Amino acid sequence: MIRLDKIRSMTDEELRNYLKGLTEKKDNKCCKCGANGNFAIFIKNIKEYQQKKLCCLCNKCYEELLDYLEIDDIIWG
Repeated sequence: MIRLDKIRSMTDEELRNYLKGLTEKKDNKCCKCGANGNFAIFIKNIKEYQQKKLCCLCNKCYEELLDYLEIDDIIWG
């Protein structure tokens, strides 16, 4: 569990490094349950042409996310 008081007390440089470490996570474990992840969640800054990997999700957690957002999955081909 992340202690928010530690994050609040970080310097700008410490916070920048912490956030960079989160987005550069190399493993493909589900961020919610720890199982092997099959789906990588990215966020894209269209204006700056940048993309960052936020996390991975397993099949079950991915389906739960889609249900929560009330959207359908796309057809992958």
